[in-house]
Amino acid sequence: MISTTGALAGIAIGSGNKSVILLTALVIIAVESTSMGASEFISEETEEEIEKLKLPANPMVSGFLIFISYVIAGLVPLVPYLFFAPAEAIPISVMLALVGLAILGIVKGKLTKLNPLKSALEVLVIGGIATSIGIVVGIVFKV
Repeated sequence: MISTTGALAGIAIGSGNKSVILLTALVIIAVESTSMGASEFISEETEEEIEKLKLPANPMVSGFLIFISYVIAGLVPLVPYLFFAPAEAIPISVMLALVGLAILGIVKGKLTKLNPLKSALEVLVIGGIATSIGIVVGIVFKV
């Protein structure tokens, strides 16, 4: 609710365009619900593996790492839109995000002592599905 509210308020203030606001809401809800469900699945799976390895958990460090990771990960698909027209930026943005997801999966696999390629494929497929849902919602509700 927080990220959707913040995003919609920012889009409303920045654009003042009701169609853009509604499209943004639909895309955010579709993508974030899929992404959050997928993230929880991956997180639980990773947590189980970390517990097996007896690695200590620190909520402050975890929270900070998630914050920094989210900022960096959010900038990856944004950067192409700063340099290219939207039609050109879309495939570049999606490709960069998918490469980032694959790298994240490899790192996850190495940290949890699981097969890094299997982990990369899992994260890539789940992230690809969430991305595809956003693209479909954008096509269906185009303004």
